[in-house]
Amino acid sequence: MTGRKLSAAAAISLMAATALVGCSPLISSGACVDWVLYDTPTDAATEADAVVIGSVIGPAGTATEFGLEANVWRVAATTWVQGRGGSEIEVVSAPRTCENGAPYPDGDPLDVSTDVLLFLRADGDRWMTITPYQAVLPAPTDPGIPSVWP
Repeated sequence: MTGRKLSAAAAISLMAATALVGCSPLISSGACVDWVLYDTPTDAATEADAVVIGSVIGPAGTATEFGLEANVWRVAATTWVQGRGGSEIEVVSAPRTCENGAPYPDGDPLDVSTDVLLFLRADGDRWMTITPYQAVLPAPTDPGIPSVWP
């Protein structure tokens, strides 16, 4: 993975540490997350709590993430490539922050009608995509993790 981006967990830790010393609120409308960019899908899988092949069933509501209203989706998980979970899960689509059109300037990556491969992190009783950029891929024909980004 490239060294110029922080993981979501590191960004949250940094924001929490800042809040503890009273310099800024934990989450504000101006919070910017500097998402990690992974060199390969294998690198993304290494950082993910789970990798799932499934299909998006439909919306399940919204959640506030990093000061933005993020979409939550119901996903039918057909194959757990990595990690464990149920056959139907809720996934928060990680928002892009501090961009025109936030939280999804190019459209929500989970707003799809095809099977997908998801790189996820645990988020309480649901899951969240590990980044807004590299967490949703078309499902591979082989149920493994591709070696290169499409």
